Amino acid sequence: MSLLRNQTVEPEIIVVDSGSTDGTREIASRLCDRLIDIPTNTFSFGYALNVGARAASAPVHFAVSAHCFPERSDWIERSLEHYRRPDVAGTQGSRELPDGSPLREAFIQDAAFARAHLHWGFSNHASSWRASVWQRFPFDERLGAAEDREWALRVLDAGWVIAVDPELWVDLSHQWRSGVADSYRRHKIGREAIVQFASPPRYRASDLVSEWWGAMPDRRHSPWLHRLDYRRTAGLIGKWSGDRAARRSPGAPVDR
Repeated sequence: MSLLRNQTVEPEIIVVDSGSTDGTREIASRLCDRLIDIPTNTFSFGYALNVGARAASAPVHFAVSAHCFPERSDWIERSLEHYRRPDVAGTQGSRELPDGSPLREAFIQDAAFARAHLHWGFSNHASSWRASVWQRFPFDERLGAAEDREWALRVLDAGWVIAVDPELWVDLSHQWRSGVADSYRRHKIGREAIVQFASPPRYRASDLVSEWWGAMPDRRHSPWLHRLDYRRTAGLIGKWSGDRAARRSPGAPVDR
């Protein structure tokens, strides 16, 4: 939170806590403007985001997960600049396009692009959105994962766009530190959610092999380093497993 306090734009910091026992509440209470407790058994990412958004007073809201650290002192300021464009509903940072090629300048994501690349784009680990847009499109509190992707699709389908800026990128290195089981679980529940609300084509075993071999997450590492990364492999297997599980559930989308 000290990184947020040192921003060039003074933020209102609201922390939503769902029963942490590691000292987070004590640290947060000293640095934030408001600490909101929600019962652990009511938690979902969408619910926590909506609780924080309802408490916020600014015309633009920011979401920053506890494991993310915006290192730029002008991270908020640069995000706000994108809202000079009247059709921008939200902002997000990324260093790569969906094919792993470098993103060198701000990219304007629309509905067609988002639906063609369902696993890329708006992510609430470190993002922002217009309060007025959120009031019309609150986050889905029923989803166990991918509430950010689902929100983005609804907003983009309504004619808004999202600015994806490489200068707003925030380190997600925790994903590289996570174990095999965690990588599998995160990708599994994420794919299950996406199948539920976006009805993509079936993710088959052949798609898994094709993505493992050819779809590089970025160009900073060699293809073989990505192929031999056991966490990435576990994530792809989780994605395949989540797709299968979602299509077996009641009300699953028709197979394509």
